[in-house]
Amino acid sequence: MRMRLDAPDAPCLDTLLAMPAAERWPVARDWIRRAPLPFFAQLRDRQPVLDCGAVVLVARRADIAEILSLPQVFSVALYKPKMGAFMLALDNTEVNYRDKAVMRAILPWSDLPAIRERAGALTDAALDAGNGTIDVVASISRLVPLRIVQSVFGIAAPDEDLLRWSYANQFDQFNNLPFDGRADADAIEAAAVHAREEMRATFASLIPARLAAIESGAEVPDDSLTRLLRLHLPSGAGFGMDRVVINVGGLLIGAIETTSEAVVNALAEILKRADVHAAARAAAVTGTAAFDGYVWEALRFAPIVAFMFRQTEADHLLGRGGARAISLSKGTVVLPLSLSAMFDPDWVPDPDRFDPARPDQAYLHFGLGHHECLGRYVAGAMIPEIVRRILLRTDLRAEGPVEDGGTPFPTAFRLAYAPTPSADAKAV
Repeated sequence: MRMRLDAPDAPCLDTLLAMPAAERWPVARDWIRRAPLPFFAQLRDRQPVLDCGAVVLVARRADIAEILSLPQVFSVALYKPKMGAFMLALDNTEVNYRDKAVMRAILPWSDLPAIRERAGALTDAALDAGNGTIDVVASISRLVPLRIVQSVFGIAAPDEDLLRWSYANQFDQFNNLPFDGRADADAIEAAAVHAREEMRATFASLIPARLAAIESGAEVPDDSLTRLLRLHLPSGAGFGMDRVVINVGGLLIGAIETTSEAVVNALAEILKRADVHAAARAAAVTGTAAFDGYVWEALRFAPIVAFMFRQTEADHLLGRGGARAISLSKGTVVLPLSLSAMFDPDWVPDPDRFDPARPDQAYLHFGLGHHECLGRYVAGAMIPEIVRRILLRTDLRAEGPVEDGGTPFPTAFRLAYAPTPSADAKAV
């Protein structure tokens, strides 16, 4: 669900509470899309856990942290029909434990400076080619992570295929759940199934060819795929070629659309605040340490998602010992409202103020607990550097609002800037 923060009809919690629980979700879903912050503030103050029939909304940081920290109680079972045997859909299992460890081993932090520099260079090249006007989505925010997927992860496939596979699977796995109630749900799922079939067919030739080159002693790139295949894990480890295929596919699916939306949302939030734009640009000139907090704070106001989703696997008393403890029955779909958590004054001081110096624990951009984002450190290098290089351009301004074409993702965001790079941009 993409939030449309430019159409803030004021929600009224009393209106929702007057409805039968089974009728609340369509109204609440609309408010989450169009006016999440005022709606969530009312929930935190008056009804921090709200039954909306199809789902239960959870608005306070403490309760959200409890949900995300108990995978044996609040599972990711809703992902499984979409993801199959991928580790993200497998809670508290040996597969999750093992695959996450293997994938972390081939994504070392020592790669991050080069990834950041690559992302920045690609962004500069696109801005230079744009000569003063650019659609960020088409030319930067999807293109840069696509190149990282190809060169760093080692997924050598045509641009059009990788973009289609990533988009189709992101749409289906995270924005086409039963509670989304989409009229086109079947078509979205069919596109994702077809994309996965195409991916598997490509990997069926790509991976054996890379393995053969490694075993022959030929020169091969030092990318994520090569590192996986060079591990030579014994069959008893359970990480055979099937796991290589599914986890390499996960790198692709998780990289492009999420990075694109984060870049666009952060830029849009910074550019609509003249004082923040000026301060962020000054910090961008200074360097990454001074700058990155502007991106994460901008994303607090406009994260790529307003909530996560979990399913209760046992009856549970949420907030035990507190004044608002509430019982949740087995089988309940709960939506921990991560955007709400980042504005909870019990956790984030003066939450309505834009503060780029907030500590990391103020944010839930990469999740929390058992299912924290595997690629958070790669994203943490790419996203702020893309935004930083754009903000270094002089006379930068948005030419219109972020467009989404009725999809969960940004489809266009047009910027104008001085066609000749400034001295600051040249010096980076």
